[in-house]
Amino acid sequence: ELDVHYQNVGVFVRGMYFYDYAMMDDDRASSNALTGNVFDPCRDSEAKKQVCQDIRLLDAYVYGDFEIGEMPFSVRLGDQVISWGESTLISHGISEINAVDIARLRAPGAELKEAFIPVGSLWGSLGVTDNFNIEAFYQYAWEKTILPPPGSYFSTNDFAGDGGQYNNVQLGFGGNPDINLDYLMASLNEIGEGVRTGKISPTKAAGMYATYAQNITLRAPGSKAENDPDDGGQYGLRLSWFLPELNDTEISLYHVNYHSRRPIFSGVTADFSAASLGGDIGYLAGNAITEDNYTELNSFSRVELDYVEDIKMYAMSFNTTLGTTAFAGEVSYRQDEPLQIDDVELLFAAVPQQLANTGNPDAAAFDGLSQMVQADGTPYQPGQTAKGYILSDTVQAQMTLTHLFGPTFGASQLVGLIEVGGININDMPEQSELRLNGPGTARSGGVSNGAPGLNKFLQDGVETNPFPTEFAWGYRAIAKFEYTNVIAGINIAPRVVFSHDVKGITPDPLFMFIEGRKSMALGVTFDYQSRWSADLNYNSFFGGVGTTNKMEDHDYVSFSVKYSI
Repeated sequence: ELDVHYQNVGVFVRGMYFYDYAMMDDDRASSNALTGNVFDPCRDSEAKKQVCQDIRLLDAYVYGDFEIGEMPFSVRLGDQVISWGESTLISHGISEINAVDIARLRAPGAELKEAFIPVGSLWGSLGVTDNFNIEAFYQYAWEKTILPPPGSYFSTNDFAGDGGQYNNVQLGFGGNPDINLDYLMASLNEIGEGVRTGKISPTKAAGMYATYAQNITLRAPGSKAENDPDDGGQYGLRLSWFLPELNDTEISLYHVNYHSRRPIFSGVTADFSAASLGGDIGYLAGNAITEDNYTELNSFSRVELDYVEDIKMYAMSFNTTLGTTAFAGEVSYRQDEPLQIDDVELLFAAVPQQLANTGNPDAAAFDGLSQMVQADGTPYQPGQTAKGYILSDTVQAQMTLTHLFGPTFGASQLVGLIEVGGININDMPEQSELRLNGPGTARSGGVSNGAPGLNKFLQDGVETNPFPTEFAWGYRAIAKFEYTNVIAGINIAPRVVFSHDVKGITPDPLFMFIEGRKSMALGVTFDYQSRWSADLNYNSFFGGVGTTNKMEDHDYVSFSVKYSI
């Protein structure tokens, strides 16, 4: 960090460099069953920057403190994080105005200031009176939340993050093995070579080619798969009152307009028409398929990542104290928040429905299999983009209580914190009408045309894991002991962090609560003169309904040493 200032103006810059030896090591435990190749999470250039090796400029802004009349006025311009709201541990609150690098959150020794992604913004604060303050910001840039890349330790999705194009989206219809991009390109080039040399007839080639198109959804590399929103149009206003007569309570009201930082999956449906298959066979015969052109094939369905614009949030927060106990909380109401439709329903619209659209009697039973239809009630047609989300209003509330217990169990201080939160989806569709996507729902929850045999064939039965619910809640708790000057001036601070999602499941991409899921972290920090510090931490993930907890087998131990100048 570097802070250079002169009188009332200055420049603040923060950067970081990291190198992950484990991620950069090519020695992996598993390999692809078809190719024998080991997946390299660092192969994709963007994924490499996120979890393998990178040098980053984080905050970089100019600032100044002035007076307008007799009112203090502060301003910042540049890449910065805006700290609004009172949430400590539960995500998706008012602090959603900041994108998050999820991969950094669990890196050994990582701090929150490394995980929150600075955004180009103009921020200002005006102290109208001693007890009334106005803050506002305008973001002239947009940043997305960074998901752990596929193949990294904390990834729970094989295609959503950067580098996911190498895995494709495996549809699994009929129990097919995973076909990665390298294997697919090699297979398609064999078909093209066969047509080009006359060893394979176009008709036979079309049949061979269609087999791949029916079982894989393609993901374009990097930003080619993403529909980014505009940079501008994001702003916020905060009005804050300090009330000494109410035990020094601070109350704030907010209005924010922002673009989603979390991706939503939509899809371009497959096209199995004779014209499309014939065109693709001609393309294979005339071109070698590479990473640069595989998305030119029209018969494959393709996944797209959407970031919805103009989510409106209205919120209130407060904080106060009562003796040695601090209370804080916030309530946020969002209009038109995007929620992910069950991804299997999306895939049914993208592939089986398109087989039915060809008019082939053998595929007629697939017609109406997907619950997803166009606005006029008709099924999606070949090559159309099927929007993978609904817009819904949501209400979220959370309360945080922090208490200082004083000397306890030989410690000079014991700090306890508990945060309880919940969220309600105001216009949640009935699951019999449309299911939203949640963790562990790798199969459809039912077949709308009443064809259980098809359900068994396509996905080995109906999904038994629960789908997202209208309401969900949970809590987080921390206990931290502080032992000062234990040995030669070394301070020791053991801690316990416990998380419990009590009831309900939030739909993607909220990633908040999964009923029954729990986690516990046991850690201890050693500090010497606020310069040297070492931290040891053990994290365990357990609980959850069925197989909804994708982190259940991701327990880990981390250790870090820091030196501050």
